[in-house]
Amino acid sequence: MIKIQPIVRSIILGEPEACFALTNGYMNMSSYAHQIRPKVENLAKKKVTITSLVVSLSRIRGEFKKEKPLAQEVTIRGITTKLPLSEMVYENTKNSIDKLESIHKHISISREDFFTTTLGTSELMIVCSSNIVDKIIKHFNEKPKLVVKELASVGVTFDSKHFNEPNIIYSLILVLAKSRINIVEIVSTYSELIFIISLKDFSKTVDLLSVLHKKSIV
Repeated sequence: MIKIQPIVRSIILGEPEACFALTNGYMNMSSYAHQIRPKVENLAKKKVTITSLVVSLSRIRGEFKKEKPLAQEVTIRGITTKLPLSEMVYENTKNSIDKLESIHKHISISREDFFTTTLGTSELMIVCSSNIVDKIIKHFNEKPKLVVKELASVGVTFDSKHFNEPNIIYSLILVLAKSRINIVEIVSTYSELIFIISLKDFSKTVDLLSVLHKKSIV
């Protein structure tokens, strides 16, 4: 027999707002039980009562209160920006890999330029300063699968103490996700997380992350 509580827990974990409301005592559990009952019944393959759902929610709330919250407080040390940027995507082939390996021999990329690559199983992605896009395309000597222009990067540097803490990246992504900002790519290092976003979202992204930065230095 399929138990109700694991199903309810899974639904709650998939809805950050509901999870926060339940954990902090803001949720009207009876109202939420009515909302999720059709989904629970579909997954459980049986009828469930509102009372049983409220009981499950109450028990899950007790579990959550004993755990650390999913979203953590992140100490931001600084914010960096680069714009305008562009993204190019190539097939992952021997030729494209060879071209990537020789790119620094043929194209001058300064410290002021933004340049990062990601090699996937089937694709090669390059995000760089827009002023060197034409040079890179000429160097590869083949048409990219995709070219996206009018991008920007907003990076945050954070305290190295966060390196081994869970949910740090999630916590920062959540800040942008709540404002419906599309994250085109993510680049990370030991103590830096860089969001590649549309140029139209640049100012809003900087404002949102600046709020966290100000909290960190208070």
